[in-house]
Amino acid sequence: MYGQYFVLFAILFTGWFLRKINFIDDKMNHSINKLIVYFAYPCLIVHNIGSLETTGKVLTAFIIAFVLSFVCFILYGLVCWLYARLRKFPREESNVLELAMIMPNDGFMGFPVTLIFFGDFGLLLMLAHNAAMNLFTFTYGIKLIKRNFTDKRKATPGRFFKAALKLMVNPNILALIIGFVLSLLGGIIPAAVDEYLVYLGNISTPMAMIFIGSSLAGYDFKDIIKSRVIIEASAVKLILLPLITVGVVYFLPLDPMIKAVVVLGACFPVAATVSMLSEQEGQDPGPSSKTLFLSTVASLVTVPVSINLIELLFM
Repeated sequence: MYGQYFVLFAILFTGWFLRKINFIDDKMNHSINKLIVYFAYPCLIVHNIGSLETTGKVLTAFIIAFVLSFVCFILYGLVCWLYARLRKFPREESNVLELAMIMPNDGFMGFPVTLIFFGDFGLLLMLAHNAAMNLFTFTYGIKLIKRNFTDKRKATPGRFFKAALKLMVNPNILALIIGFVLSLLGGIIPAAVDEYLVYLGNISTPMAMIFIGSSLAGYDFKDIIKSRVIIEASAVKLILLPLITVGVVYFLPLDPMIKAVVVLGACFPVAATVSMLSEQEGQDPGPSSKTLFLSTVASLVTVPVSINLIELLFM
């Protein structure tokens, strides 16, 4: 198990190294991001979900995983809000750091790791987790990012519709819907089209890890570990929230795979989405980017340990 995981991080290190020697620049890194988000991951999702035999059990598992994940995100929001206040996080950074602590990288890192260790059904459940995260992000997450604004716009039906539309046009959500439709129709993907999806989908794992490694190359580790709030936010993300999730799901009478994937979803480092949203909304993305860096480096240790514990507890 550890061998497979460290292969992923060897690829991540490759991305870091290529960025350090300027083989990958900002423009290329941005293009890699777009390739993964708009093509590779959707192809992977359509192939894997479209090939599943969609039964009542599969659909029920997806819905349960989605609802349970969304409830967990609500709980994470409360825990992180309380933690930031008890530990007196600076007001100008607290909103971004709270969202950073809540949001896991269950896309770029979660999809490939889940597929490797839990197979196609595990990936389906991680997609449910990701859908819940996206719903949470474009509702509470946006509100949290704007918390420090003095000029706050009131919620209106138009803004709600715009947020819902933005959620629905997420490439992963669209691919999930297409995959489900194909699965319900009996997996009627022509062989040539399916092979195309497989070829493109298969590049998603290595390219995602290269992108993460390249994105981390611009940070100074020594400066980051001097920040108390960055260290604490990373510890909450990688240790406290996964432990809380275990406590929430352990005794529930659910399929062990659902419980395992929901816990695994909480174990990943900070999502890059937080930094992007912060910048878009006029907030300093620095705290979230630094937490992303430290939590990703620390996850070299915590995620393999978490996978091992998840297998012991639930599988």
